[in-house]
Amino acid sequence: MVPRSVLALAALALLVPAAALALTIGPAAPLLALAPGLEGATGSSAHALPRLATSVRPIAGGAAATVHAAMPSQAAIGSAPTFTVVDTHSTGPELGIGVSREGTIYVGGWDHVARSRDDGATWTALSPQPLLSVAADRVLIVDHDTGRVFVQDTDLACTVVDFSDDEGATWLNSPIACGGGVTDHQKIAVGPRTTYADPTGLLYPNVVYACANGLASANCGVSLDGGLSWLTTVPHGIGCAFQGAPVAGRDGTLYEPSSACGAQVRLTRDNGLSWVELDVGTAQASADTPDLAVSPDGTLYFAYTDTDWQPQLMRSADGGHTWQGPFALPVAGLTSSVFPVIVAGDDGRVGVAFYGTTDDAAGWDHNPGSAPGGIRWNGYVAVITDAASAAPGIAPVAVTDNSDPLQYGCLSKMGGCLDNIADYMDIDVGPDGRVYAVFTDGCRAGCHDHATSDASEAVVAVQTGGATLRA
Repeated sequence: MVPRSVLALAALALLVPAAALALTIGPAAPLLALAPGLEGATGSSAHALPRLATSVRPIAGGAAATVHAAMPSQAAIGSAPTFTVVDTHSTGPELGIGVSREGTIYVGGWDHVARSRDDGATWTALSPQPLLSVAADRVLIVDHDTGRVFVQDTDLACTVVDFSDDEGATWLNSPIACGGGVTDHQKIAVGPRTTYADPTGLLYPNVVYACANGLASANCGVSLDGGLSWLTTVPHGIGCAFQGAPVAGRDGTLYEPSSACGAQVRLTRDNGLSWVELDVGTAQASADTPDLAVSPDGTLYFAYTDTDWQPQLMRSADGGHTWQGPFALPVAGLTSSVFPVIVAGDDGRVGVAFYGTTDDAAGWDHNPGSAPGGIRWNGYVAVITDAASAAPGIAPVAVTDNSDPLQYGCLSKMGGCLDNIADYMDIDVGPDGRVYAVFTDGCRAGCHDHATSDASEAVVAVQTGGATLRA
């Protein structure tokens, strides 16, 4: 029987010129395997607040679950969201998260990919070592249409993409998934075909994008066969290369947020063949990287921190040409925030997460990268169910508190800080509309100042109650 990957490459050859297939790689052997001795590690609630209800289901004997997550009943879903925070037993200064159609959670740690089939109660390590000899800027996403898990690393010359269709039991590898030039701060996305049709029906149903900061510009590689082979596209963001995570709308338009030269959205309607750059209204963005989500009706939601380091939200109902907002994400006494991430559910529903602090210090400019050692950082998540209204009701909740914060002192690469928490965090929505946000926890047991806040543990805020992103 001819492997499907071979059929896919044959189908691809019918769609694009032979010269464009110069990046095609041969069949790859499975790369990752389950890490011995790490199956079934318990996800303890290291940062669960006493006031937060939990619905994490215990697994008898601590063994890894063989069934998928048990979802809360509708009776348990009220209005104000509640969360519990669980350890994943993976580490990384930058983290990605994806939740499959079955409710399986995947976290892209730098030491291994972690998987939970029981809503975070237990975790399985899917790889004992990073995909590269040294993981760098690792990102992870789940294609919600197919369930395929993508993991992306960089070796600076190019990005490496690995993907799995069997919940991480085996993986295929593409070592040259890049759009040309030096790659940094890479991101991966999937979206519908617009220009590249598939009359054979043999190719992967979505286009896969591997985008990165090429220093002088942003570049995206495009895969038409699910990540096996890659085509280069035209550069964009010339002179303003640093970019956020791209995301595709249902019509196949790919949107990429950026604050490298002011708040912008760059978009391509033809699978990367051409790009348009649009300013995000009156948004005054900090140097922090923004994030973007697209609801099913095509509304764009742009999450960012402003020049006072406060989290804000902009909204566009016409593909980024005009914008409404900013809408504040208000937290009483918030002095600074960083790494806002956003995900869309049903129309008018988005989830936002970020690091924030209510501490202050004399002379501090509120740049997270220059925060004094006594500043305590916590995780915040907002579940917004009327995001399309004239005045959205936005009420972020703290998922950790100052008795056990996520970090003391500076975090991020800004302001001269380059420690245990680097550039980004991540968020996703589960099949029932609950929100999952992954944070790097730098402050473990015994931590009491910046000198002792040196960990990089991946923890996930799992929504356990309240309104969700499903209507």
